[in-house]
This record gives sequence, structure tokens and C-alpha cells, in this order.
Amino acid sequence: MAGASPSRESAVALAVKVLEYLDGDAIQRNYLQYAHGDLLQIMAEAFVRHLADCAEAALDWPACLAAFAGAGRIPLMTVHKSKGLEYDTIAFIGLDDRAWWSHVPGNPEGIATFFVALSRAKQRALFLFCHARGPREKVAELFDLLKNAGVQETDI
Repeated sequence: MAGASPSRESAVALAVKVLEYLDGDAIQRNYLQYAHGDLLQIMAEAFVRHLADCAEAALDWPACLAAFAGAGRIPLMTVHKSKGLEYDTIAFIGLDDRAWWSHVPGNPEGIATFFVALSRAKQRALFLFCHARGPREKVAELFDLLKNAGVQETDI
């Protein structure tokens, strides 16, 4: 990295060296999710592309790596991807029937999924709902849980 400024080309060359060092065969042997199919190849290609995009916009390598790591960014993820993580503030974007299309009222699994997401917040949780996106009939029980817990609804 010391021999070249960050650019798309230098980032691709660096990423290729990193991937060669990591030994894809060993990764496939040791991590079940990569043992079959092309997930490892997809992840490797995404790694190269993301590093190249970050390098293209960076003035130096520390700035490139900070962008690559998402420093100063807000991570967006699904409920399932958030499991085990914690943040000071979380925001449910689209707590409505359309976003929670698979939610079945009265199903304990759906309520458990809701609490997995809710429990990621250390300080506060925001629940965002837009009337224009559609109803909240199927997820009404989730809103009832929030209302019964004293969560106030505010129109913006």
C-alpha cells in the first residue's frame, strides 16, 4: 500500500493479494456456509468491488479503509442480520404490513422476531411508519405492544 496511492487499480491489486493470502480452499474447508455453492466467490467479488469503490473516492489509504469499514455511516440490516449486535439507537424503517409481509398476527415467532430487533437498542428505538406505504393491520399487535408499554406515537 505504501508504494501506490489509492485508486481503483491499486485497490483491486491489493484485494487480489489479500484474497490469495487468505486461501479460499481453507476457508471452504473451515466455514460451512462457504463449503458449497458460489457464496465465497460472491463475497470475494463484493470485497474487491467495495475496496475499489472506496479507494476511488479516498485521498489516502487510511481514509479508504475508514470508508471500507463504514466509519461514520449508519448500518442498515435485516432483523436476522442484527442478531447479537447492539446499538445506542435503532430505527425500524417501515413497521407496516408491506415491510413485515410475512408477519402472522398471533404467531409467537413473529413477536419473537420483533423483540430480537427491539432488543438491539441500548438507549432508544424509533418505529417509522408511513401511511402512504400501506396499512398496519397485520402488525397492529406490535403497535399494541408498544402502546401498552407506554410508547407514544408522534405524527411528523
